[in-house]
Amino acid sequence: MFDFHHRQRVPSSAARLAVFLLFSTLWTVTQSAYIVSIPAKDEECYYIVTPPGSTYGATLHGNFDLLDDSVSPDPLSVIVLDYEQEHVLFRSRRRAREGIFQVSLKPDQHVYLCLQNGLVTAAGGRKATPERNHDGQVRTVGFQFTVQAKNAAQELMTQNERMIQSTENLAREIGNLKNHHEFMRTREAKHREVVEQTFSQLMRWLLLEVFTVIFIAGAQIMYFRRFLERRRYI
Repeated sequence: MFDFHHRQRVPSSAARLAVFLLFSTLWTVTQSAYIVSIPAKDEECYYIVTPPGSTYGATLHGNFDLLDDSVSPDPLSVIVLDYEQEHVLFRSRRRAREGIFQVSLKPDQHVYLCLQNGLVTAAGGRKATPERNHDGQVRTVGFQFTVQAKNAAQELMTQNERMIQSTENLAREIGNLKNHHEFMRTREAKHREVVEQTFSQLMRWLLLEVFTVIFIAGAQIMYFRRFLERRRYI
């Protein structure tokens, strides 16, 4: 259940009609759609309350559409502003002619939904006239918003799904780590095999060199021995 009012001192006739329609069906309305005309350098703001008793809060869904095709959407902006801290929870893209929004509301949180024609709401909630020149055109905007309380069972199911998803992600990461270690062991075994093969080849070449040196040394000794014996006989 939700309520709304304007931050403007003098609400427009459309806004007063919306207030009347809302309070006449306060306990049954869950969705609202309106068409408002916003004067130049002005705004239309709606005060939205999280449904009472919503332990898990609520979700604010909505959309907007600039109905004037002949005017530029540049000065138009749609924001959702926290009532107490005046912190901007959502801001439409600049030059957006239409868009959708979804804001998660905490339990007992109050927010403003503002449609601005040339105003700028900073992060701290302060408004200032933009430096660029305004065309002075009134802009007609159609918008719709719904406040949907979060279901406890659904929220619990969502939390369980998050835990299951986290567990699956953890198991996947552990599996990846295990595979990584297996790959490292395989790579290490291949490197060890290459090193052992290289060492075996070096040992064979070393033994071949040793035998070659011994053979050459023995041949030289035998040659010099025969040469000396031949000269002694002479």
